[in-house]
Amino acid sequence: MTMSLKASPSDTLSLPLPRVGAGRSGGNRLWYECHDRPDPLPRHIGMRATAIALALFSSLPGCTVGPDYRAPDPMPPERWKAARDPAAALRPVSERTLKTWWTTFNDPKLNRLMAQAGSGNLDLKIAYSRIEQARAERRANRADLFPRISADAVAARVDNLLPFGGQASQPFNFFLTGFDAVWEIDAFGRLRRKLEAATAQTDAATEDYREAWVILSSELARNYTEYRSLQNQQCITRANLAAQQKTLALTEQLYREGLAAYYETERAQSQVAATAARIPALEGQLASAQHRIEILIGAKPGGLDTKLAEPSEVPSSDVRGLLTTPAETLRYRPDVRRAERNLAAATATQGAAFAELFPKISVAAFLGLHNSDLENLLRSSSFAWASGSSITQPLFNFGRIRAGIDLADARQQQAYINYEKVVLEALHETETAMKQFLTEEQRRANLARSVIHLEKALEQADLRYREGLATFLEVLDAQRAVYAEQLALAQSQAQTTTNLIALYKALGGAGQLEVKPVDDPIRPLG
Repeated sequence: MTMSLKASPSDTLSLPLPRVGAGRSGGNRLWYECHDRPDPLPRHIGMRATAIALALFSSLPGCTVGPDYRAPDPMPPERWKAARDPAAALRPVSERTLKTWWTTFNDPKLNRLMAQAGSGNLDLKIAYSRIEQARAERRANRADLFPRISADAVAARVDNLLPFGGQASQPFNFFLTGFDAVWEIDAFGRLRRKLEAATAQTDAATEDYREAWVILSSELARNYTEYRSLQNQQCITRANLAAQQKTLALTEQLYREGLAAYYETERAQSQVAATAARIPALEGQLASAQHRIEILIGAKPGGLDTKLAEPSEVPSSDVRGLLTTPAETLRYRPDVRRAERNLAAATATQGAAFAELFPKISVAAFLGLHNSDLENLLRSSSFAWASGSSITQPLFNFGRIRAGIDLADARQQQAYINYEKVVLEALHETETAMKQFLTEEQRRANLARSVIHLEKALEQADLRYREGLATFLEVLDAQRAVYAEQLALAQSQAQTTTNLIALYKALGGAGQLEVKPVDDPIRPLG
């Protein structure tokens, strides 16, 4: 029994292949006809028949088995719950503003640090190298769609070392040189599904790079805010220490004049020492924050000693354009896009695994010279060619292919659940960040009013003490209250900015980073 492919009324290609059912390419069926054919293929039509078979096989790649990917369509709420309060007074934000959200703080030093981080951060470089790795894997998968052509040169001495029948054959030489080609016809889309998966993984690596930039920009801004806040707290502490030292000097003078008790000087000295003890702790926290910033921008230890030495205000922004719709947020966020691309890759891998159940069709050809005499190898009589094709159908593999399909199905299900999880976390993260920013902003405004009133109370307590109308304990209590409230205000200012940074990050800020596309031509050589 042989298989014949009806190519034309005059030519029939006979292949010694097992019985194969009908295949499908788009809406057209390619039918295989099996019948008895004892006669061999006529020699004069061999080359032509091979060319016809190649043309028929090349018409099959329209058939692709496995599920076709459709991007999921999440159903987020129409608007954010935290933004429904009219007092929030939030306005829509443009994608262009989100791309460089840190510029809304109007801090030139922060802008320069962001530029340094973009070129010097090591995590960002690692993420970009993953893009190059994914692109290389995609090129390798794309190359599998094309023929593999190689040049061969063989020289051998052949002898029958174990003759059958007791009579040894005469040894002879064998010389061959030429080109051979092998091409697997992707009749059922296995290779194209693998290329589809590799393309989606390349897109996922690109989104991973953008996500690395989102995290880097937010971490750098947060650490810079913390550094400026610590400087601010240090200035407040030093100012309060100077005021408390003046109060101590006044108390000691009154004690020497017999107008103050000894315990009052002890209380004043205790408060001065407690305030002075906080300065070294702040200096240690400042050094730690500076080193974290240096790591983020890829600088050596101490590289920012002079650039950040001068105290500056905590970065802040009065921009109220902070609103996007939940659907826009999901579109802006690179982690959501990465999860969607991973799902696409897992779905394509399902198709590649399912295609393993179907036959693998290959064609091969050789063109070159061969002879048993090296001197005659380059003569025209040594010219030789050969061509052939094969179909390989898996039969007994003890469940290996089915296990591969089950593995691909499980990974696709995992990718889908992970996509749902990322979407849900993105929505909750944005709601939380928006609520925390708005509530901390209210707390900061209340603390600012509280500091103003406490400073006025301290002025009155100090004046009453100098006139002998108040005790020294009232002055100390007023100083402690002002100092504590000033520190709380400084920390709230930093926390408000930190929450704003978190909100920009949750909205997908900086996730629109442009990744330069690479011209990726097909290179036949190498």
